[in-house]
Amino acid sequence: MADTKISAMASATALTGTELVPLVQGGVNVQTPSSAFSTLFRTTYSNFGAWQDTTTQTGSTTTPTAMTFDTADALDGITLVSGSRITVPVTGVYNLQWSGQFENLDNGSQDIWVWVRINGTDLVGSTGLISIPSRKSVGVPSHIVTGWNYFLNMTASQYVELYWLKETSGILLIPYAASVSPPYPSTASVIATIAQVG
Repeated sequence: MADTKISAMASATALTGTELVPLVQGGVNVQTPSSAFSTLFRTTYSNFGAWQDTTTQTGSTTTPTAMTFDTADALDGITLVSGSRITVPVTGVYNLQWSGQFENLDNGSQDIWVWVRINGTDLVGSTGLISIPSRKSVGVPSHIVTGWNYFLNMTASQYVELYWLKETSGILLIPYAASVSPPYPSTASVIATIAQVG
């Protein structure tokens, strides 16, 4: 085999993950199954996570409040700690996306501020300002769903959180139940997804 050119070798069939691949590691010739490459790529370059929350979040008009999550939708490598801290396993660039379902019971349009904190420190330039219309009528709120994404440089074991403030007490982050007629599925109060992109 050592004297056979690669171009002269027979084509491989579908890989099973058990094929042995020769490597040089630390100056020593070693072997590893081909499945190890998939594991290496996934754990080093392809971590992700997705969560939602099914509860009403009241926030505050004076104290920045972290958005929290109670349901995991997809996980591989990235973890959620203390309900709000999205924690990455390796150093890299991460795409964080979020969306929130807000309602306003106040008789006037109101503002909401949302931003990112990494390891407890506000990320400069990350605040988004949202304006929500006044309520439809007494006891009938207005609604808005909004969101955006951030590309974040993070190091291993750092965590990112989404924080928010509201202009008035009548604003809530709120879930909605599914409807039978007309039919449509339920709505989470807040959703976040994060994926390693570099």
